[in-house]
Amino acid sequence: MFIAFEGIDRSGKSTLSVKLAEYLNNCMIDGLIKLDPHFGDYIWTKEPSFSKEEANLLNTPGYVDEYRRERIFFESRIRHQNFIAAKNVICEQYLWSGIAYAYKYSPQSFRMIKELYSSENLFIQPDLYIFLNTPVEICSERDPSLDIDVQREILEAYNKTMEYIKVPIINFQAIEEEQESLHHLIVLFEDHIKKCHTP
Repeated sequence: MFIAFEGIDRSGKSTLSVKLAEYLNNCMIDGLIKLDPHFGDYIWTKEPSFSKEEANLLNTPGYVDEYRRERIFFESRIRHQNFIAAKNVICEQYLWSGIAYAYKYSPQSFRMIKELYSSENLFIQPDLYIFLNTPVEICSERDPSLDIDVQREILEAYNKTMEYIKVPIINFQAIEEEQESLHHLIVLFEDHIKKCHTP
């Protein structure tokens, strides 16, 4: 199974994606959790494979033209395909972020990027997206250095591009303490798995 977490900065992606991977690797609920046991334990990864500093520069208007920017991100995601193929994977940010960020930062390239990232011939598509739709104000409390206006625009870009996502989405606000948020997310995840396996 391939699960991708999406959301703005400090929405809880890193913490909850790592914790969910640990949870899934340490328990099984009614035989439903490890759906592909021959793929082994869940591995955690992050996409695209840039440092935070590099990503910040690439998301700065005017740093590179939008066509080169999208090529750099596209190449990173292409390289990632062999790593995630035929494995149980939990990934922090994936194709939806590529579509949402192109919507905000690369308007001339957006339609092409949307088509490329939606192609099953080019990219392994997730089985499930977990969208951390955490309010911008809470994210800003967690990190006062965030540019709240930029984060609000990125959150809007996620919501505007949701219609292009063709796999199931768990829409979740990580507003509680870490353990409470994890428990809440696990309940939603287990409900999703059970619905998928209900005749």
